[in-house]
Amino acid sequence: MADLTTQYMGLTLRNPVVVGACSISGMVDNVKRVEDTGAGGLVIKSLFEEQIIYESLQLEESLKVGSERFAESLYYFPPVKHAGPREHLMWIEKTRKVVQMPLFGSLNAVSPGNWVSYAKQMQETGVDGLELNVYAVQSDLNKSAEAVERGLYDIVEQVKSQVKIPVAVKLSPFYTSFANVAGQLDRRGVNALVLFNRFLQPGMDINTETLRTEMKYSQSFESGLPLRWIALLYGRIEADLAASSGIQDAEDVIKQLLAGAAVVQIASAFYRHGVEYIKTILDGITRWMESKGYGKLEDFRGNLSQRNVTDPFLFERAQYVKILMSAA
Repeated sequence: MADLTTQYMGLTLRNPVVVGACSISGMVDNVKRVEDTGAGGLVIKSLFEEQIIYESLQLEESLKVGSERFAESLYYFPPVKHAGPREHLMWIEKTRKVVQMPLFGSLNAVSPGNWVSYAKQMQETGVDGLELNVYAVQSDLNKSAEAVERGLYDIVEQVKSQVKIPVAVKLSPFYTSFANVAGQLDRRGVNALVLFNRFLQPGMDINTETLRTEMKYSQSFESGLPLRWIALLYGRIEADLAASSGIQDAEDVIKQLLAGAAVVQIASAFYRHGVEYIKTILDGITRWMESKGYGKLEDFRGNLSQRNVTDPFLFERAQYVKILMSAA
């Protein structure tokens, strides 16, 4: 029987299939099913500071309704404030009590102080690791690439100095020099890089001339971007590499492992097929390994990374040139 155990952020996972941050973690029963079906771990859906700010403003506005009619109405009820991150943290604590598999907290903040504050509070819930979800569209015309990167490094340094659990950073691919950013984070002691954050794009309704938000599941072709960068970075940095975006089945998982991934994060496939699909993926990995004579993941992890292939330039521009020449 093939051994699927893997090491990620200093933790031993029974296999490399991790449920990515999504609404699946919003119900304890779902998380228990994820564990029972055999997943290696799960990332709790992100705590978004912007959502807390928005909900706080909504609460303030709703409490003001009618208060201007009578001065006495200001004293009917005691002051009410939004609970901040507490509800989310209590949910993590509740989830931690019912499952044994590794759980990872996910955090997205907008103010430097709250990155640290929320990270410290999340650590207290009992999660095994923390994922900094750096989800931000940089649209400021006056903010340089250097300033964006400096802000990222400051956040990581501050969080790492205040928490004891392993820290991963979930990144977008849109940095000017992504390899350099990865190297800088590695030198700052990040335990893992999650590649990549999949930004949701706004849609438009041309009939009503309004914007709309659409949740579109990822497709297998999107896994090519993390595949390339994991293959480029494997063996060049100490941090573990987690693949995210577009991973749909056992074949997609195997490809990421061949590139050098320690784990893969999957969400869309489980929305399509249910969390029981975890077993299908694991069975597919096991059958492939046995057909190849591999006893454990380390027997083939990184075999197709840039440092191990005969033509390392295939992961760079030469890949594009080769395809153009073959199509001529």
